Amino acid sequence: MYSVMKHILTRLALFTVAVLAMSCSKDNISPEELFKDSSKVAKTTIHSKGDGIEDRVFSFVDPTVYRKSDYEGLSWFCTHSGGRMVDELFMLSIYFDSIDHMKVGDTLIPSRFMFSFFYSSDSNATTNTYGGKITLAGKGDDYVIFRFHKVKVSCSFGEYVIDGYLYCALKDEFK
Repeated sequence: MYSVMKHILTRLALFTVAVLAMSCSKDNISPEELFKDSSKVAKTTIHSKGDGIEDRVFSFVDPTVYRKSDYEGLSWFCTHSGGRMVDELFMLSIYFDSIDHMKVGDTLIPSRFMFSFFYSSDSNATTNTYGGKITLAGKGDDYVIFRFHKVKVSCSFGEYVIDGYLYCALKDEFK
């Protein structure tokens, strides 16, 4: 009876490890996979405040992660949208623990977060809070891929939802 229980428990443990490994690896994506399927690329959907205004979708321009930032021990992620109007041009800035210490599958835990419309004079067009999560989905010597899991921010212009994978250049420091 003991050997049967040991056999069942061993198989259950192996099955559990296999399931956990598969669930952790689903975030892992290569640059090649991402470039082949543009539907996976992170986009920001704007749910504007106001009657009759339709949702708009924007991509990020020049997303970059810097290994070193102006804060000791923190890396910096910075990008902006390609919009041209005051309510379309926004910036996302996140400081977090060193990218060199992160592994694929880790959740990014911001120490500083800012989503802002830098053409706006409205102080309520900037927020330091968000919902959802960001994970590290891929990493190489010169790139990082983040997975945005329906990251939501709100400000005076509306609600912004970022969802998908974002390929970022990885550089040593901002110059």
